[in-house]
Amino acid sequence: MAGRWEPAALVPALGVDHVGIAAPDPAAPLARLLGADPATGGRAMPSGVTVGRFGPGGGLELVWPGRPGTPIDGFLAKRGPGLHHVALRVEVALEQLREELRAAGVELVGEVEVSSDGRPCLFLHPRSTGGVLVELVEGERRDG
Repeated sequence: MAGRWEPAALVPALGVDHVGIAAPDPAAPLARLLGADPATGGRAMPSGVTVGRFGPGGGLELVWPGRPGTPIDGFLAKRGPGLHHVALRVEVALEQLREELRAAGVELVGEVEVSSDGRPCLFLHPRSTGGVLVELVEGERRDG
């Protein structure tokens, strides 16, 4: 449409990287339906949660408590199992983007940290995104 103003994106997302699903354990129904093997375990994260990728192209990430008192415990107690977050891929340095987001008044959850596959990641609080926990991941998804 000629003459239409298009605002510049504050988050230059290139696409959906993965979708996070919260569950009390790795034997979640969706994971079983898509053929994930709960016996393969997952990757323990510093926050105490455990994550495992499954589904088409590894585009689904199951998140469950790896020990008592993790952030996912509170989520499960409040909302139950289900959609936890949407991860978007960006090709900008998250350390720089973090400062731009803060300056724009976007509420962040924590600092830039290492994602389940080793890439830098940063979470945006649902209060700043209209109710969706958004994870930004820097760079292409890594295999393994």
